[in-house]
Amino acid sequence: MKILLIEEDEILIANLTKHLTAHHYIVDVVKDSETAWSYGSTFEYDLFIFDITSPNLNGINLCHRFRVEGYTMPILLITENSSKVKVNGLDAGADDCVVKPFDMPELIARVRALLRRSNASSFPLLVWGDLLLNPSTCEVSYNSQPLTLTNKEYELLELLLRDSQHLLSADEILDRLWSSDDFPSEATVRSHIRRLRHKLVQAGAPSDFVATVHGRGYYLKAPDKSPDLESAKTSQISNLPDLSGVDFPLTPIVANSSLSFTIKQPQAAIKLMVVDDDIDYLRSLPELLAPWEFKVTTLDDPQEFWSVLEAVLPDVLILDVNIPPFDGIDICQALRSYPQWQRLPVLFLSAVSDRHTQNLAFSVGADDYLCKPIAGIDLANRIRNRLQRISAYRQ
Repeated sequence: MKILLIEEDEILIANLTKHLTAHHYIVDVVKDSETAWSYGSTFEYDLFIFDITSPNLNGINLCHRFRVEGYTMPILLITENSSKVKVNGLDAGADDCVVKPFDMPELIARVRALLRRSNASSFPLLVWGDLLLNPSTCEVSYNSQPLTLTNKEYELLELLLRDSQHLLSADEILDRLWSSDDFPSEATVRSHIRRLRHKLVQAGAPSDFVATVHGRGYYLKAPDKSPDLESAKTSQISNLPDLSGVDFPLTPIVANSSLSFTIKQPQAAIKLMVVDDDIDYLRSLPELLAPWEFKVTTLDDPQEFWSVLEAVLPDVLILDVNIPPFDGIDICQALRSYPQWQRLPVLFLSAVSDRHTQNLAFSVGADDYLCKPIAGIDLANRIRNRLQRISAYRQ
């Protein structure tokens, strides 16, 4: 996947490029707003990263300009630790913010979360017949036999898998997998295709597994059966933490917990479901969010999670990390194993603020992570901007 980085600081550019490249992202770097607009409006990118703390870049205006012109790719802002700056950035159309100084694993986790949510067709595992690619670990196997691929071979195979319904020309592959600073030719693509095909054949794949239409491009030949997505989901579920002690019925049951309540609002109101063991906080949250007319359902008992979820069908789910006797991260991971809930925005709102927990939340499918205490306007803006971006992606 290809990222446009708008940054002036040479040291930060080098550090970000090094780590993003190590995670198989293609990175183009620009240092001023006009060049950023030229690149972003001309070439196809999966994600923008703007540093709005750079003195010669007006990242908020640039972010707003892309949104006004109808560009819907995810935008991650690098900001200073100022509530006003973050609110302005999110209001301008950004999807998420990371505050300086930041841990690189946190930024990478936020990148993964944004790309995962923006790609409706993405699954935890990419499967095509006997071929399996795990984007989370970058492991590839064919018929259970591991493949050792170079970075570019891996990126090429992932691109073919994600666009398996399309014939990809050499020019399209060059544009998606090489940065603008490289000057590869079509011969470079042919060379990588040849080496990738050779490794697949050695693992037992047919010689035309990566097929060629001469003069037009490349595609993955359809296996005997359509991509076994159910096997991928089953594999994912088998690796989940043991939640067998939780009674999670899938049939709708109306919740009647005395601690679950709903604010009556018009049908068009955004529906929030909040799961937290802090009863006082649950009682104060609807009042905190009252100016924005959300329809809030709260739950303090995680054993009723699935029944309440099915009854409410929320637009956004807000989880605490610690919800005795269970864990919000485990619940989020279980949620993502069901296709009907893979696109539901999940925000963590917790007093737990360490980087490890935040990274873990993003790794299991969270869209955002907020720390208590939080101002009502900050929480409302994060919720509404998240929904606006999702709406734009689906159009």
